[in-house]
Amino acid sequence: MPMKPEEMYRVWAPEGALWSDWVAPALFAGLAGGDAETGAEAPDLAWFPAGLPERVAVILDLPGARAVRLAAQLAAVRGFRPVPVINASPGPNPLAAPGEICTLIPGSQTEARSRYDACVVDMRELVGALGAATGKIGGLRLDAAAPPVFILDAARMSSRRPAGPGMFDNRWMAFPQDFPSAGFLRKHGVEDVLLVQEDGGQPREDLAHVLLRWQEGGVRIRGRDGAPLAVRRPGQFRALWYRAMATLGLWRNSAGGFGACIPERTSAG
Repeated sequence: MPMKPEEMYRVWAPEGALWSDWVAPALFAGLAGGDAETGAEAPDLAWFPAGLPERVAVILDLPGARAVRLAAQLAAVRGFRPVPVINASPGPNPLAAPGEICTLIPGSQTEARSRYDACVVDMRELVGALGAATGKIGGLRLDAAAPPVFILDAARMSSRRPAGPGMFDNRWMAFPQDFPSAGFLRKHGVEDVLLVQEDGGQPREDLAHVLLRWQEGGVRIRGRDGAPLAVRRPGQFRALWYRAMATLGLWRNSAGGFGACIPERTSAG
C-alpha cells in the first residue's frame, strides 16, 4: 500500500533527528503517493574527496532526481542524514478532479494529460527518485545527529514552459531562512560544508546568500573537489527587502513554500 504524504515526510524528518526542522514540508504535501522510479543505478561515490573533517556537511545543488539519488547513497554508504530543502510543490493537488486543477497549456486549448504537464518546473523525475529513496532511507539506522546532506534542485528556476494563465508555477528559490545558521552548524560540530554542483566555481546567486552568511560565521565552504571556495558577495546581500524583491513573480502555495495555479485573466464587466 502506498505511503501517505505525511508518512513519507516523517521518513525524511523523523522526530528527534537534529536536522528535521529544515526538511521542507511543501514538497511532501504535494505528493500523490506511490510514485517511485525503478531501475536507477546507485550513484558512484568515488569522486567524494578524501581528507575532509568527519563532521562535514554537504549541499547537493544538482538536478532534483540526481540530488535525491546521491543523497540516498551518501546516507547508505557514509551515514549522512538527507535533508530535502526543496521548498515547492511538485504539481497541482493530485486528489483534485481533472477540471479542478491547472489544466491549460499556454498557446493551446489542450487539457493537461497529467498534473505535471501543467507545471512550469517539471519535477516528475524528482518525485520518482524521492519515492524510491524513501524506502531506502526508512530502512537505514541513521544517527540522530548524523551530519546533513542538504538536497536542492538545480532546476528550481528553470521554466519548461512560459509561466502563463492556467499553468502551475512552482518555481522557487533558496533563502537563508531555509537552512540552519552558521552558529547552529558550529554548535553541532559542523565547520566545513562541501558544495556539489554540476559546474564548478561560484554557487547560484540565491544559494550564495546562504553560503556567504555561513562563511562570515566561521564555516568553511569547499568546492566539489574539497578545495576552499571563497563565496563572492551576491547582489542585495543582507538587504532587508531582499526576500520580498526576489520572490516577485513567484507564487506561494497554501500548504507553505512555492507553487500555485496562475489564474486566468478576466475582463472587467
